[in-house]
Amino acid sequence: MRLIKMFGLASLAAVTGMAFVGATSASAITNTQLCDTHTGLVCGSPSGEQHSSIYKGTVGELLATIDILCLGVLIEGNPLALGQPQQIHSLAMTFSGCGTGSAHNNCTVTVQEQPLINLLKGGLDQSIATATNGRTRLQCSNLGLDCVYDTEGLELALGAGHITANETPITELGGKFFCPDEGTLDGLLELLIHAYALE
Repeated sequence: MRLIKMFGLASLAAVTGMAFVGATSASAITNTQLCDTHTGLVCGSPSGEQHSSIYKGTVGELLATIDILCLGVLIEGNPLALGQPQQIHSLAMTFSGCGTGSAHNNCTVTVQEQPLINLLKGGLDQSIATATNGRTRLQCSNLGLDCVYDTEGLELALGAGHITANETPITELGGKFFCPDEGTLDGLLELLIHAYALE
C-alpha cells in the first residue's frame, strides 16, 4: 500500500482519522458528529480534541517529479458543532524525518495555513474528510526545492480508526526547481483515541 501522501493528507487527516459507525439514510439529511463513545448508532459522548499519527511501519509520501517521504506525521484537530457536514479545525500538523533518500533529513515540511475540514458520514464505519482550505510548504535546500501546495479539496477516507490517502491529488501553487503543477499523496494515519462518526 502506498503511504500517506503527507501534505494534503496530513492536513485533512489531522482531525479526522477515526473509525466511524453509522449508516446514512438516502431519504433524509442527517447531521454528522464525531463521538468518543456510542450506543448502537446513538452518540454517547461528543469527541473533543483529536490526535492522529502515521501508522506504525509506514511513511507519508508525496509522489511528484521528485518523491518525498516523511517518517513522522502528527496531527491535532478539534471537532466543532455537529452539522451536515461537521467541521473539524486543524490545530497543528508536524512532519519529521522528511527527505528524498534513506537519510530522511534533507527536506522540511511546514504548514502555512491550517485547514478546516468537512467530515461527512457515508455509511457504516465510513466517512470522507474534505479540506476546505490549507497551504503546505516543502523545502529541500540541497535540491533547491521550495514548493507550496494547496490542500483545498483534498479528500481522505476515514474508517476503522484510520485515515487513508491513496494517490490523492494535490495541487502545487508555485515554487522553484521541479515543483510540479500537481502530485499525489499516499499514506495511512491512525487515531490515538478511537472515535466514531455518527448521526
